[in-house]
Amino acid sequence: MTTAVAAALSAVPIGIAFGFILERAGLGDSRVIARQLEVRDFTVVRVMFGAIVTAMLGILWGGALGLIDVGALAIPPTDLAAQALGGVIFGGGFALAALCPGTACVAAASGRRDGIAAVLGVLGGTLLTPLVWPAVSPAAASIPREGARLPEDLHLPLWLVASVIVAMAVLASMIARKVERRSATGKWWKPARTEMAALGLALALGPIGMRPAAPSSTLSAIAAQIATEQDHVDPVELAEWIKDRRDGLRVIDVREGVDSSTYVIPGAESVPVAQIATLKVAAGDHLVLYSDGGAHAAQAWVLLRARGVSDVLVLKDGMAAWEDEVLSPLSPAIASDTAQARFSRARALSLWFGGHPRIQPAGATPAARATPAPTQPAPAAARRRRKTC
Repeated sequence: MTTAVAAALSAVPIGIAFGFILERAGLGDSRVIARQLEVRDFTVVRVMFGAIVTAMLGILWGGALGLIDVGALAIPPTDLAAQALGGVIFGGGFALAALCPGTACVAAASGRRDGIAAVLGVLGGTLLTPLVWPAVSPAAASIPREGARLPEDLHLPLWLVASVIVAMAVLASMIARKVERRSATGKWWKPARTEMAALGLALALGPIGMRPAAPSSTLSAIAAQIATEQDHVDPVELAEWIKDRRDGLRVIDVREGVDSSTYVIPGAESVPVAQIATLKVAAGDHLVLYSDGGAHAAQAWVLLRARGVSDVLVLKDGMAAWEDEVLSPLSPAIASDTAQARFSRARALSLWFGGHPRIQPAGATPAARATPAPTQPAPAAARRRRKTC
């Protein structure tokens, strides 16, 4: 079973559990959400703040105890302008329907007509998005920041930010009890035991955060990717991606001093290693880096992974491998099925890219096989490329 299939299958029970919890919490009823917008019913605040605090503390303590690899968790990209505009649009629809997409699906699944109408509205808005995109796209013109987190942006310790968020949840719950006039069973300003326990767990992270730092889980993930050889792509496979116009593919040439006389892989962008730290990467981009031999590309790969960019690979053996395996592939000396199949793939791609496949003479010695046939020279552009490292 592939990772993608396993992830898709695991999403089904998680989605069912999520919908069940929303329904049992009463968020499938638009009247509950409408009363929240009127500041008369704080069910939404309690449920959402409770989920945020539970997930946050679970992740932080799981990471502190070594039970969770926090560096392997996906962090959505941050684009404040686009997200602010999206929040205004989302909030307007939320106020009109008194349902968000998640609760609308729950309400629709429960047979409520307002939920069905809200789901139809979501689908209609999705279909209309391409029509209004020219007007709203300037807000999303800046490339989202990868891996942005509040502690780094605020220059505050992680445990302190977590404690503030829990304190906000406790304060919101106290205010909710006051507004809803439920102080008959207790003083509204007195936090519940569970709220104080959550705040205590967050504050307890302080001493842990002040201990000597353990090796970064992000660096551990990078090392594991290198060790399992999941950090590079084969030249023939890259050639197929380019030929097939794979969605989101960006080939990055990190060599220095590339000019019009230097051969580059078709469609590649020239971005020297010094500029990799500020390279703008959009969600959905699939980056492939290459240099002459691979050293500079590997360095750029580490820089991007350290930035939180996960979908990035290095061209195995760099431009030299591209020349040998795509521009001038050599027929195999041993006629095995696997070798012949690979040469057939490489030969077709070589012709598509304007290369010159080479046929190995029968009985050629290893030295002769390593020498290109004089009647089939490599492309002139490829011969001009070796100007930098």
